[in-house]
Amino acid sequence: MSKIAIMLQLNGNWDNYCRFRDFEVDAIVVDENASYSILISTIAKQLSIDTSEKIIKIKYMVNDNCPPLKIRNDIGVRVYMETKKENKNLGSYPLCISVQDFNMELTITNDNTSAGSSGSLKLLDILSSYRGISNYWLVCVGENYKWHFKATSINDSAMFKIRSFNRQHTCSLMDETFIQRKRTAAVVGSMVIPKYCDPKTIYTPKDIQIDMLSEHGVNLSYMQAWRAKEKALQFLRGNPADSYSKLPKYFYILEETYPGSVVKLKKTADECFLYAFIVLCTSISGWQHCRPVVVVDGTFVKSAYRGIMLTASTMDATDRNESILKATSIVYTGMTHYSSRSYTLDEFNERMSKIEEVDPKSYLYDIGYHRWSRVHATMNRTWTMTSNIAESLNVVTKDARELSIFDLLEYMRTLLERWTNEKLLKAKGTFTFLGSKFNKELENNRTLSQKLRVRASTDHIHTVLDGVKRYIVCLENKKCSCGQFQLEELPCAHALEALRHRNETYENYCSPYYTRESLLHMYEILVNPLPDERKWNVPQYILDEVVNPPTGDKRQSGRPQKERYKTYDEIKSKKYKVSCGNCRGEGHNKRSCENAPKKK
Repeated sequence: MSKIAIMLQLNGNWDNYCRFRDFEVDAIVVDENASYSILISTIAKQLSIDTSEKIIKIKYMVNDNCPPLKIRNDIGVRVYMETKKENKNLGSYPLCISVQDFNMELTITNDNTSAGSSGSLKLLDILSSYRGISNYWLVCVGENYKWHFKATSINDSAMFKIRSFNRQHTCSLMDETFIQRKRTAAVVGSMVIPKYCDPKTIYTPKDIQIDMLSEHGVNLSYMQAWRAKEKALQFLRGNPADSYSKLPKYFYILEETYPGSVVKLKKTADECFLYAFIVLCTSISGWQHCRPVVVVDGTFVKSAYRGIMLTASTMDATDRNESILKATSIVYTGMTHYSSRSYTLDEFNERMSKIEEVDPKSYLYDIGYHRWSRVHATMNRTWTMTSNIAESLNVVTKDARELSIFDLLEYMRTLLERWTNEKLLKAKGTFTFLGSKFNKELENNRTLSQKLRVRASTDHIHTVLDGVKRYIVCLENKKCSCGQFQLEELPCAHALEALRHRNETYENYCSPYYTRESLLHMYEILVNPLPDERKWNVPQYILDEVVNPPTGDKRQSGRPQKERYKTYDEIKSKKYKVSCGNCRGEGHNKRSCENAPKKK
């Protein structure tokens, strides 16, 4: 295919004699068979013109005895090329280029109105008779229609100019009522995409049906709404298999944005994904100021490719778990203490006997006391005796685990970004020496210490009298015979009274993990946001790296399973149980109770 060099004359003006003057000169090279859109795009690229904001008009002179010819479409380009072939010199038949801004004040006219009078579009049942790359032609649904609307694209841009509009509507009411508008899953899906940006949003096909009918007057079946939802999720999240190919560049950006992070990607011999490991520098720095008691938990990934997501969590100085405390008080009404929190063996055995009277659980014995009891633990785990931290995290990520792996990892990163900022603001808003939870615990101990008596035995050993009970406090070793001081690493009521007797403050006797200073150091490195994916600067060797989806573990077709299978004990516990308001036992009511009333 041969090329033709064409001179461009631009930034000039036409005089009264149809001559183009005061112009600048440039040149382009195009194919002889180029279309109108290719010619426009070539000129716009050479002259750096944004066709979404400017209109390019092209004229040329054949001879001095006729006005200039305009090039409006492919036929005009074809005529110019045939004329240009007669003389291919660069200076022959130059193109005169004029650039204008878009005229946004377009008017709508019809056959019954004068030119320039404005009109408005009425909501009618219409059919798309023709839609090309740069043309729209809308007609009414009736057979003998007059209503029509025609528009063409301006320089193949996203803006259209109205060419013809007849607003006279001659169709009968029956045509408007009994003919449904066309609807496709792709069109409806593109309209509901914003509803699914947040994975926690619940927007069902039934909701799509209701919204499309109330907002657009389109009646969808449930299956059409379901397909629209699937299309919206596909537009938003892409193909789950393609998500694995994004991991190399995503990990590269993580390492560049967060220096000091540990990011690893492991593949099989055939380039299939095996596992990924990510720990950001914020977590590495923050964990140095947390108690080294880590809860590791695994939960199922519910996307197209199954897997396990392992998380590691620990407790900071603001941990509260108020919901768990409230739930325990509801289940075990009237019991303000729990065996897991016991500080001595005698106290533990006494509380276990009370629990056995209400509801004996054999699994508490089977798993071993050291797994859930402070006094039996092989190491001091202070307040972290259960995996409640991990369970709380699983609730937060429940809906996100349905995302593809790329979106899931990005969701976890943004979650850490938001939490780190919130925790830092909360730490800056803490004006006590200890964190909120531990400061409240210390205040409760201070209230209990007001009625105690102290007798000093040595400089560091004190005897504290609580009625007829006697406790020995050793401030040097940070111990008390009640067991609370050494297990919680926080002064108990007896230790606080001994400190008051010595006119000494409590700061030196609290664990450094509970302090406000520890909180500030924990979140001093914030998680900065990542740049837009389109602006990632990634080396070519990273882009060339291949990561295929895992094999042999794809989700089965059909409705996916949302929850794990329940054990017999979990299903049995949901059944209604009759309880007694007299003795608080189960299996009978107050009328048939033969036990002694429970003390309140």
